[in-house]
Amino acid sequence: MKIKKIAILILFVSILTIGSTTVLTPRAYDNDTIPDVQTPKAQTLTIVTRHDTTIQTKFRTEFLASQIAQDLGIAGMNFYSATTDEGWKTLLEDPAIGVDLAWGGGPALFYTMNKWGLLKPIDNTTLIDFINAKCPDIIAGAEMKVNDSSGNLIYVANAISSFGFTVNHDFLDQYALPVPTTWEELASPTYYINPSVKAISMGDPPLTTSNTKIYHIILQAFGWEEGWSILTRMAGNAGIYPGSVDTRAAAVGGEVGIAMTIDFYGTIAKRENPSTEYIIPEGQSIVNGDPIALGVNCDNLAAAEGFLQYLFSEEGQTVWMHEGLDRLPVNVEAFKTPYGLTRTDIYTLYNETLVNEGIEFNETQAAEYLDTTIYYFHQTLVKPHASLRTTWGEMVAQLGDGIINETYFADLVEELGAVNMTEAEALAWNEQYQEDDDFSAEKDSEWKSFAVAKYKAILAKIKPEDTSFQLTPVLVSTILVAAMTIFFRRRRK
Repeated sequence: MKIKKIAILILFVSILTIGSTTVLTPRAYDNDTIPDVQTPKAQTLTIVTRHDTTIQTKFRTEFLASQIAQDLGIAGMNFYSATTDEGWKTLLEDPAIGVDLAWGGGPALFYTMNKWGLLKPIDNTTLIDFINAKCPDIIAGAEMKVNDSSGNLIYVANAISSFGFTVNHDFLDQYALPVPTTWEELASPTYYINPSVKAISMGDPPLTTSNTKIYHIILQAFGWEEGWSILTRMAGNAGIYPGSVDTRAAAVGGEVGIAMTIDFYGTIAKRENPSTEYIIPEGQSIVNGDPIALGVNCDNLAAAEGFLQYLFSEEGQTVWMHEGLDRLPVNVEAFKTPYGLTRTDIYTLYNETLVNEGIEFNETQAAEYLDTTIYYFHQTLVKPHASLRTTWGEMVAQLGDGIINETYFADLVEELGAVNMTEAEALAWNEQYQEDDDFSAEKDSEWKSFAVAKYKAILAKIKPEDTSFQLTPVLVSTILVAAMTIFFRRRRK
Protein backbone atom coordinates (compact mmCIF):
# COMPACT_ATOMS: atom_id res chain seq x y z
CA MET A 1 0.00 0.00 0.00
CA LYS A 2 2.86 2.32 0.85
CA ILE A 3 4.40 1.56 -2.56
CA LYS A 4 1.16 2.59 -4.33
CA LYS A 5 1.05 5.87 -2.37
CA ILE A 6 4.68 6.63 -3.24
CA ALA A 7 4.03 5.90 -6.93
CA ILE A 8 1.00 8.20 -6.96
CA LEU A 9 3.04 10.93 -5.26
CA ILE A 10 5.84 10.62 -7.83
CA LEU A 11 3.31 10.73 -10.69
CA PHE A 12 1.68 13.88 -9.22
CA VAL A 13 5.02 15.66 -8.85
CA SER A 14 5.99 14.68 -12.39
CA ILE A 15 2.78 16.14 -13.82
CA LEU A 16 3.39 19.42 -12.01
CA THR A 17 6.96 19.53 -13.28
CA ILE A 18 5.98 18.85 -16.90
CA GLY A 19 3.20 21.42 -16.71
CA SER A 20 5.56 24.09 -15.47
CA THR A 21 7.84 23.66 -18.51
CA THR A 22 5.03 24.42 -20.99
CA VAL A 23 4.45 27.94 -19.68
CA LEU A 24 5.58 30.53 -22.28
CA THR A 25 7.94 32.99 -20.62
CA PRO A 26 9.93 35.86 -22.11
CA ARG A 27 13.54 34.94 -22.82
CA ALA A 28 16.59 37.16 -22.42
CA TYR A 29 18.66 36.81 -25.56
CA ASP A 30 22.35 37.53 -26.06
CA ASN A 31 23.84 40.10 -28.44
CA ASP A 32 22.41 39.43 -31.89
CA THR A 33 19.17 37.77 -30.86
CA ILE A 34 15.73 39.31 -30.71
CA PRO A 35 14.61 40.14 -27.17
CA ASP A 36 11.13 39.93 -25.66
CA VAL A 37 9.93 37.05 -27.83
CA GLN A 38 8.09 34.30 -26.03
CA THR A 39 9.33 30.78 -26.66
CA PRO A 40 6.46 29.02 -28.43
CA LYS A 41 5.76 25.32 -28.57
CA ALA A 42 7.34 23.25 -31.32
CA GLN A 43 6.17 24.61 -34.67
CA THR A 44 6.83 24.53 -38.39
CA LEU A 45 8.03 27.40 -40.54
CA THR A 46 6.31 27.62 -43.94
CA ILE A 47 8.21 29.20 -46.85
CA VAL A 48 7.42 29.77 -50.53
CA THR A 49 10.62 29.90 -52.56
CA ARG A 50 12.29 29.69 -55.92
CA HIS A 51 15.49 28.46 -54.35
CA ASP A 52 16.39 24.94 -55.43
CA THR A 53 16.33 21.89 -53.16
CA THR A 54 20.07 22.13 -52.48
CA ILE A 55 19.57 25.51 -50.82
CA GLN A 56 16.40 24.37 -49.05
CA THR A 57 18.05 21.27 -47.62
CA LYS A 58 21.20 23.07 -46.46
CA PHE A 59 19.37 25.89 -44.72
CA ARG A 60 16.85 23.52 -43.15
CA THR A 61 19.66 21.45 -41.64
CA GLU A 62 21.72 24.41 -40.43
CA PHE A 63 18.86 26.54 -39.14
CA LEU A 64 17.07 23.80 -37.21
CA ALA A 65 20.38 22.98 -35.52
CA SER A 66 20.94 26.63 -34.55
CA GLN A 67 20.40 28.02 -31.07
CA ILE A 68 17.79 30.45 -32.37
CA ALA A 69 15.61 27.66 -33.77
CA GLN A 70 15.98 25.58 -30.63
CA ASP A 71 15.12 28.51 -28.38
CA LEU A 72 12.01 29.22 -30.45
CA GLY A 73 11.02 25.56 -30.57
CA ILE A 74 10.98 25.40 -34.37
CA ALA A 75 10.71 21.72 -35.23
CA GLY A 76 10.54 21.81 -39.03
CA MET A 77 10.48 23.84 -42.22
CA ASN A 78 8.04 23.27 -45.08
CA PHE A 79 9.01 24.64 -48.48
CA TYR A 80 6.53 25.33 -51.27
CA SER A 81 8.00 25.87 -54.72
CA ALA A 82 6.33 27.83 -57.49
CA THR A 83 7.94 29.05 -60.70
CA THR A 84 5.30 31.59 -61.81
CA ASP A 85 3.95 34.79 -60.31
CA GLU A 86 0.47 33.26 -60.27
CA GLY A 87 1.81 30.23 -58.42
CA TRP A 88 3.25 32.46 -55.71
CA LYS A 89 0.03 34.45 -55.55
CA THR A 90 -2.02 31.28 -55.01
CA LEU A 91 0.21 30.21 -52.12
CA LEU A 92 0.64 33.59 -50.46
CA GLU A 93 -3.03 34.58 -50.50
CA ASP A 94 -4.27 31.28 -49.01
CA PRO A 95 -4.71 31.67 -45.21
CA ALA A 96 -5.08 27.90 -44.88
CA ILE A 97 -1.47 27.50 -46.02
CA GLY A 98 -0.27 30.43 -43.93
CA VAL A 99 3.00 31.13 -45.73
CA ASP A 100 5.35 32.75 -43.23
CA LEU A 101 8.14 33.82 -45.55
CA ALA A 102 8.64 34.49 -49.27
CA TRP A 103 12.26 33.79 -50.16
CA GLY A 104 14.31 33.99 -53.34
CA GLY A 105 13.37 34.70 -56.93
CA GLY A 106 14.73 38.18 -57.53
CA PRO A 107 13.54 41.78 -57.07
CA ALA A 108 11.07 41.73 -59.99
CA LEU A 109 9.09 38.88 -58.42
CA PHE A 110 8.97 40.64 -55.05
CA TYR A 111 7.98 43.91 -56.70
CA THR A 112 4.96 42.11 -58.17
CA MET A 113 4.07 40.32 -54.92
CA ASN A 114 4.21 43.63 -53.05
CA LYS A 115 2.09 45.35 -55.73
CA TRP A 116 -0.51 42.61 -55.23
CA GLY A 117 -0.51 43.19 -51.46
CA LEU A 118 0.88 39.74 -50.63
CA LEU A 119 3.80 40.82 -48.44
CA LYS A 120 3.65 41.91 -44.81
CA PRO A 121 5.83 44.79 -43.56
CA ILE A 122 8.60 43.95 -41.12
CA ASP A 123 7.72 46.09 -38.10
CA ASN A 124 9.81 44.55 -35.31
CA THR A 125 12.12 47.51 -34.61
CA THR A 126 14.72 45.35 -32.89
CA LEU A 127 14.85 43.04 -35.90
CA ILE A 128 15.02 46.02 -38.27
CA ASP A 129 17.95 47.48 -36.31
CA PHE A 130 19.66 44.07 -36.45
CA ILE A 131 19.17 43.76 -40.23
CA ASN A 132 20.41 47.31 -40.77
CA ALA A 133 23.56 46.50 -38.80
CA LYS A 134 24.24 43.38 -40.87
CA CYS A 135 23.11 44.42 -44.37
CA PRO A 136 24.08 47.71 -46.10
CA ASP A 137 21.37 49.76 -47.78
CA ILE A 138 23.28 49.67 -51.08
CA ILE A 139 25.90 47.28 -52.45
CA ALA A 140 27.71 48.20 -55.68
CA GLY A 141 24.93 50.62 -56.58
CA ALA A 142 22.10 48.13 -56.03
CA GLU A 143 19.43 48.69 -53.37
CA MET A 144 19.31 45.91 -50.80
CA LYS A 145 16.15 47.10 -49.01
CA VAL A 146 12.75 48.18 -50.28
CA ASN A 147 10.25 50.22 -48.25
CA ASP A 148 6.63 51.05 -49.01
CA SER A 149 5.29 54.57 -49.41
CA SER A 150 4.92 54.84 -45.63
CA GLY A 151 8.55 53.92 -45.02
CA ASN A 152 7.84 50.39 -43.80
CA LEU A 153 10.45 47.75 -44.64
CA ILE A 154 8.87 45.27 -47.08
CA TYR A 155 11.70 43.10 -48.35
CA VAL A 156 15.46 42.91 -47.99
CA ALA A 157 18.22 41.13 -49.91
CA ASN A 158 20.09 38.36 -48.09
CA ALA A 159 22.53 37.33 -50.87
CA ILE A 160 23.92 39.09 -53.92
CA SER A 161 24.83 38.00 -57.42
CA SER A 162 26.30 39.32 -60.63
CA PHE A 163 25.24 38.23 -64.11
CA GLY A 164 27.51 37.12 -66.91
CA PHE A 165 28.52 33.98 -68.75
CA THR A 166 30.54 30.86 -68.08
CA VAL A 167 32.94 29.82 -70.83
CA ASN A 168 34.41 26.40 -71.56
CA HIS A 169 37.97 27.06 -72.75
CA ASP A 170 38.36 23.57 -74.23
CA PHE A 171 35.33 24.15 -76.46
CA LEU A 172 36.50 27.62 -77.51
CA ASP A 173 39.94 26.24 -78.36
CA GLN A 174 38.44 23.34 -80.33
CA TYR A 175 36.52 25.73 -82.60
CA ALA A 176 39.17 28.50 -82.54
CA LEU A 177 36.75 30.95 -80.92
CA PRO A 178 37.95 33.99 -78.95
CA VAL A 179 37.11 34.40 -75.25
CA PRO A 180 34.27 36.97 -75.12
CA THR A 181 34.17 39.81 -72.62
CA THR A 182 30.99 41.67 -73.65
CA TRP A 183 27.37 40.82 -74.52
CA GLU A 184 27.50 42.22 -78.06
CA GLU A 185 30.38 39.94 -79.00
CA LEU A 186 28.06 36.97 -78.50
CA ALA A 187 25.80 38.35 -81.24
CA SER A 188 28.54 38.43 -83.87
CA PRO A 189 28.91 35.97 -86.79
CA THR A 190 32.11 34.76 -85.11
CA TYR A 191 30.06 32.60 -82.76
CA TYR A 192 27.97 30.86 -85.40
CA ILE A 193 29.66 27.47 -85.90
CA ASN A 194 27.39 25.30 -88.08
CA PRO A 195 23.79 24.06 -88.13
CA SER A 196 24.46 21.17 -85.75
CA VAL A 197 26.86 22.83 -83.27
CA LYS A 198 25.89 25.80 -81.12
CA ALA A 199 28.43 28.07 -79.46
CA ILE A 200 26.10 29.45 -76.77
CA SER A 201 23.43 28.20 -74.39
CA MET A 202 20.55 30.51 -73.43
CA GLY A 203 17.68 29.76 -71.06
CA ASP A 204 14.03 30.01 -72.09
CA PRO A 205 12.90 33.02 -69.99
CA PRO A 206 9.61 31.58 -68.65
CA LEU A 207 11.77 28.90 -67.01
CA THR A 208 14.70 30.91 -65.63
CA THR A 209 14.67 34.16 -63.65
CA SER A 210 18.46 34.58 -63.84
CA ASN A 211 18.58 34.38 -67.64
CA THR A 212 15.56 36.69 -67.82
CA LYS A 213 17.51 39.24 -65.78
CA ILE A 214 20.42 38.91 -68.25
CA TYR A 215 18.07 39.70 -71.13
CA HIS A 216 16.75 42.75 -69.27
CA ILE A 217 20.31 43.90 -68.61
CA ILE A 218 20.99 43.75 -72.36
CA LEU A 219 17.77 45.62 -73.17
CA GLN A 220 18.62 48.39 -70.71
CA ALA A 221 22.33 48.53 -71.55
CA PHE A 222 21.84 48.86 -75.33
CA GLY A 223 18.33 50.28 -75.59
CA TRP A 224 15.15 48.60 -76.78
CA GLU A 225 15.80 48.32 -80.53
CA GLU A 226 19.50 47.39 -80.41
CA GLY A 227 18.93 45.21 -77.34
CA TRP A 228 16.43 43.00 -79.17
CA SER A 229 18.70 42.86 -82.20
CA ILE A 230 21.55 41.61 -80.03
CA LEU A 231 19.30 39.04 -78.32
CA THR A 232 18.04 37.82 -81.71
CA ARG A 233 21.54 37.24 -83.06
CA MET A 234 22.69 35.68 -79.80
CA ALA A 235 19.79 33.24 -80.09
CA GLY A 236 20.87 32.57 -83.68
CA ASN A 237 24.25 31.46 -82.33
CA ALA A 238 22.73 29.51 -79.46
CA GLY A 239 20.81 26.51 -78.30
CA ILE A 240 17.79 27.27 -76.08
CA TYR A 241 17.56 25.32 -72.82
CA PRO A 242 14.72 24.75 -70.32
CA GLY A 243 16.09 26.57 -67.30
CA SER A 244 19.30 27.94 -65.85
CA VAL A 245 20.60 24.58 -64.58
CA ASP A 246 20.47 23.01 -68.06
CA THR A 247 21.94 26.17 -69.58
CA ARG A 248 24.95 25.99 -67.25
CA ALA A 249 25.32 22.21 -67.64
CA ALA A 250 25.68 22.63 -71.42
CA ALA A 251 28.91 24.60 -70.92
CA VAL A 252 30.21 22.33 -68.17
CA GLY A 253 29.73 19.26 -70.36
CA GLY A 254 31.27 20.86 -73.44
CA GLU A 255 28.05 20.90 -75.44
CA VAL A 256 28.50 24.65 -75.93
CA GLY A 257 31.33 27.05 -75.26
CA ILE A 258 29.47 29.90 -73.53
CA ALA A 259 26.52 29.73 -71.12
CA MET A 260 24.39 32.54 -69.72
CA THR A 261 24.86 32.20 -65.95
CA ILE A 262 24.67 33.92 -62.63
CA ASP A 263 27.97 34.08 -60.72
CA PHE A 264 27.48 31.15 -58.34
CA TYR A 265 26.68 28.85 -61.26
CA GLY A 266 30.05 29.86 -62.66
CA THR A 267 31.72 28.94 -59.36
CA ILE A 268 30.00 25.55 -59.33
CA ALA A 269 30.94 25.01 -62.99
CA LYS A 270 34.62 25.69 -62.23
CA ARG A 271 34.60 23.03 -59.53
CA GLU A 272 32.93 20.51 -61.86
CA ASN A 273 35.11 21.32 -64.87
CA PRO A 274 38.38 23.24 -64.32
CA SER A 275 38.42 24.32 -67.99
CA THR A 276 35.45 26.62 -67.33
CA GLU A 277 35.60 30.25 -66.19
CA TYR A 278 32.96 32.77 -65.10
CA ILE A 279 33.20 36.17 -66.80
CA ILE A 280 31.46 39.39 -65.78
CA PRO A 281 30.92 41.46 -68.96
CA GLU A 282 33.03 44.59 -68.75
CA GLY A 283 30.85 47.42 -67.46
CA GLN A 284 27.72 45.57 -68.57
CA SER A 285 26.49 43.69 -65.52
CA ILE A 286 24.64 44.58 -62.33
CA VAL A 287 24.56 43.43 -58.74
CA ASN A 288 21.29 41.75 -57.85
CA GLY A 289 20.03 41.41 -54.29
CA ASP A 290 17.96 38.27 -53.73
CA PRO A 291 15.09 39.19 -51.37
CA ILE A 292 13.20 37.72 -48.45
CA ALA A 293 9.94 39.03 -46.94
CA LEU A 294 7.12 38.12 -44.57
CA GLY A 295 4.01 36.64 -46.18
CA VAL A 296 0.75 38.54 -45.72
CA ASN A 297 -0.80 35.47 -44.05
CA CYS A 298 2.19 34.75 -41.83
CA ASP A 299 1.05 32.30 -39.13
CA ASN A 300 4.24 31.98 -37.08
CA LEU A 301 5.58 35.51 -36.82
CA ALA A 302 8.08 34.73 -34.05
CA ALA A 303 9.48 31.82 -36.02
CA ALA A 304 9.66 33.89 -39.23
CA GLU A 305 11.46 36.71 -37.43
CA GLY A 306 13.79 34.15 -35.88
CA PHE A 307 14.74 32.86 -39.32
CA LEU A 308 15.32 36.41 -40.56
CA GLN A 309 17.57 37.02 -37.58
CA TYR A 310 19.51 33.83 -38.29
CA LEU A 311 19.72 34.52 -42.02
CA PHE A 312 21.43 37.91 -41.59
CA SER A 313 23.75 36.80 -38.80
CA GLU A 314 27.33 35.80 -39.58
CA GLU A 315 26.31 32.19 -38.87
CA GLY A 316 23.45 32.23 -41.36
CA GLN A 317 25.31 34.24 -43.99
CA THR A 318 28.15 31.71 -43.91
CA VAL A 319 25.73 29.00 -45.07
CA TRP A 320 25.48 30.80 -48.43
CA MET A 321 29.16 30.12 -49.02
CA HIS A 322 29.00 26.36 -48.44
CA GLU A 323 30.09 24.20 -51.35
CA GLY A 324 27.19 23.57 -53.68
CA LEU A 325 25.57 26.92 -52.82
CA ASP A 326 28.56 29.20 -53.48
CA ARG A 327 26.62 32.44 -53.10
CA LEU A 328 27.87 35.90 -52.14
CA PRO A 329 26.66 37.10 -48.70
CA VAL A 330 25.38 40.61 -47.98
CA ASN A 331 27.07 40.56 -44.57
CA VAL A 332 30.79 40.91 -45.31
CA GLU A 333 31.63 39.78 -41.78
CA ALA A 334 30.71 36.24 -42.85
CA PHE A 335 34.07 36.06 -44.60
CA LYS A 336 35.75 36.32 -41.18
CA THR A 337 34.10 33.18 -39.80
CA PRO A 338 36.21 30.00 -39.71
CA TYR A 339 34.45 28.62 -42.79
CA GLY A 340 34.36 31.99 -44.53
CA LEU A 341 38.14 32.24 -44.25
CA THR A 342 38.46 29.04 -46.30
CA ARG A 343 36.40 30.40 -49.22
CA THR A 344 39.01 32.68 -50.74
CA ASP A 345 37.49 32.00 -54.17
CA ILE A 346 34.14 33.40 -53.08
CA TYR A 347 35.82 36.39 -51.43
CA THR A 348 37.76 37.11 -54.63
CA LEU A 349 34.55 36.98 -56.68
CA TYR A 350 32.82 39.19 -54.08
CA ASN A 351 35.47 41.88 -54.50
CA GLU A 352 35.49 41.58 -58.30
CA THR A 353 31.72 42.06 -58.24
CA LEU A 354 31.96 45.21 -56.13
CA VAL A 355 34.58 46.91 -58.32
CA ASN A 356 33.01 46.03 -61.68
CA GLU A 357 31.23 49.21 -62.72
CA GLY A 358 28.00 48.08 -64.31
CA ILE A 359 25.02 49.77 -65.89
CA GLU A 360 22.38 51.83 -64.13
CA PHE A 361 19.57 49.30 -63.94
CA ASN A 362 15.93 50.22 -63.42
CA GLU A 363 14.40 47.37 -61.39
CA THR A 364 10.95 48.95 -61.44
CA GLN A 365 10.89 49.16 -65.21
CA ALA A 366 12.11 45.56 -65.55
CA ALA A 367 9.27 44.45 -63.28
CA GLU A 368 6.66 46.54 -65.08
CA TYR A 369 7.23 44.84 -68.44
CA LEU A 370 8.37 41.48 -67.11
CA ASP A 371 5.66 39.29 -68.68
CA THR A 372 5.51 40.96 -72.06
CA THR A 373 9.29 40.74 -72.50
CA ILE A 374 9.45 37.15 -71.24
CA TYR A 375 6.82 35.92 -73.68
CA TYR A 376 7.86 38.14 -76.56
CA PHE A 377 11.25 36.44 -76.31
CA HIS A 378 9.58 33.04 -76.05
CA GLN A 379 7.32 33.57 -79.06
CA THR A 380 9.83 35.28 -81.37
CA LEU A 381 13.13 33.58 -80.48
CA VAL A 382 12.26 30.23 -78.88
CA LYS A 383 9.18 28.95 -80.72
CA PRO A 384 10.58 29.66 -84.24
CA HIS A 385 14.17 28.98 -83.16
CA ALA A 386 14.89 26.50 -85.97
CA SER A 387 13.80 29.07 -88.56
CA LEU A 388 15.92 31.76 -86.90
CA ARG A 389 18.97 29.47 -86.88
CA THR A 390 18.51 28.62 -90.57
CA THR A 391 18.17 32.26 -91.62
CA TRP A 392 21.03 33.55 -89.46
CA GLY A 393 23.23 30.63 -90.54
CA GLU A 394 22.65 31.40 -94.22
CA MET A 395 23.41 35.10 -93.64
CA VAL A 396 26.69 34.23 -91.92
CA ALA A 397 27.66 31.65 -94.57
CA GLN A 398 27.04 34.06 -97.45
CA LEU A 399 29.01 36.78 -95.71
CA GLY A 400 31.90 34.38 -95.18
CA ASP A 401 31.79 33.18 -98.81
CA GLY A 402 31.73 36.71 -100.15
CA ILE A 403 28.29 36.30 -101.72
CA ILE A 404 27.05 39.32 -99.75
CA ASN A 405 29.16 42.23 -98.50
CA GLU A 406 29.36 43.84 -95.06
CA THR A 407 26.99 46.66 -95.99
CA TYR A 408 24.24 44.32 -97.18
CA PHE A 409 24.84 42.06 -94.20
CA ALA A 410 24.32 45.04 -91.88
CA ASP A 411 21.02 45.78 -93.63
CA LEU A 412 19.94 42.17 -93.12
CA VAL A 413 20.96 42.34 -89.43
CA GLU A 414 18.70 45.36 -89.00
CA GLU A 415 15.84 43.48 -90.66
CA LEU A 416 16.49 40.36 -88.58
CA GLY A 417 16.40 42.35 -85.33
CA ALA A 418 13.21 44.29 -86.12
CA VAL A 419 10.79 44.38 -83.19
CA ASN A 420 7.00 44.06 -83.33
CA MET A 421 6.41 45.73 -79.93
CA THR A 422 7.66 49.11 -78.72
CA GLU A 423 8.98 49.58 -75.22
CA ALA A 424 5.97 51.78 -74.40
CA GLU A 425 3.63 49.02 -75.58
CA ALA A 426 5.49 46.44 -73.49
CA LEU A 427 4.87 48.58 -70.41
CA ALA A 428 1.26 49.41 -71.31
CA TRP A 429 0.28 45.81 -72.14
CA ASN A 430 2.02 43.99 -69.30
CA GLU A 431 -0.81 43.99 -66.75
CA GLN A 432 -3.45 43.11 -69.35
CA TYR A 433 -1.19 40.35 -70.65
CA GLN A 434 -0.98 38.94 -67.11
CA GLU A 435 -4.69 39.04 -66.43
CA ASP A 436 -6.48 38.59 -69.79
CA ASP A 437 -6.03 35.14 -71.33
CA ASP A 438 -7.62 36.16 -74.64
CA PHE A 439 -5.33 39.18 -74.94
CA SER A 440 -2.19 37.17 -74.14
CA ALA A 441 -3.18 34.44 -76.63
CA GLU A 442 -3.74 37.10 -79.31
CA LYS A 443 -0.34 38.68 -78.65
CA ASP A 444 1.43 35.31 -78.55
CA SER A 445 0.03 34.43 -81.96
CA GLU A 446 0.81 37.87 -83.39
CA TRP A 447 4.41 37.87 -82.13
CA LYS A 448 5.16 34.36 -83.37
CA SER A 449 3.62 35.01 -86.81
CA PHE A 450 5.65 38.21 -87.13
CA ALA A 451 8.91 36.41 -86.32
CA VAL A 452 8.25 33.46 -88.62
CA ALA A 453 7.36 35.77 -91.52
CA LYS A 454 10.45 37.91 -90.87
CA TYR A 455 12.86 34.97 -90.93
CA LYS A 456 11.26 33.45 -94.02
CA ALA A 457 11.33 36.77 -95.89
CA ILE A 458 15.04 37.28 -95.22
CA LEU A 459 15.87 33.71 -96.23
CA ALA A 460 13.85 34.04 -99.44
CA LYS A 461 15.67 37.26 -100.24
CA ILE A 462 19.18 35.81 -99.95
CA LYS A 463 18.41 32.23 -101.00
CA PRO A 464 15.48 32.25 -103.43
CA GLU A 465 13.91 28.93 -104.28
CA ASP A 466 15.41 27.25 -107.36
CA THR A 467 12.65 27.30 -110.00
CA SER A 468 14.71 25.40 -112.60
CA PHE A 469 13.56 21.96 -113.72
CA GLN A 470 14.29 19.33 -111.08
CA LEU A 471 13.51 15.59 -111.09
CA THR A 472 11.85 15.22 -107.72
CA PRO A 473 10.66 11.78 -106.52
CA VAL A 474 7.04 12.79 -107.07
CA LEU A 475 7.79 14.01 -110.59
CA VAL A 476 9.69 10.82 -111.45
CA SER A 477 6.78 8.70 -110.23
CA THR A 478 4.32 10.74 -112.27
CA ILE A 479 6.42 10.36 -115.44
CA LEU A 480 6.75 6.59 -114.92
CA VAL A 481 2.99 6.15 -114.44
CA ALA A 482 2.28 8.19 -117.57
CA ALA A 483 4.84 6.25 -119.62
CA MET A 484 3.47 2.87 -118.48
CA THR A 485 -0.07 3.99 -119.32
CA ILE A 486 0.92 4.99 -122.85
CA PHE A 487 2.89 1.76 -123.33
CA PHE A 488 0.00 -0.54 -122.38
CA ARG A 489 -2.51 1.45 -124.46
CA ARG A 490 -0.34 0.98 -127.54
CA ARG A 491 0.05 -2.75 -126.86
CA ARG A 492 -3.74 -3.15 -126.72
CA LYS A 493 -4.04 -1.50 -130.11
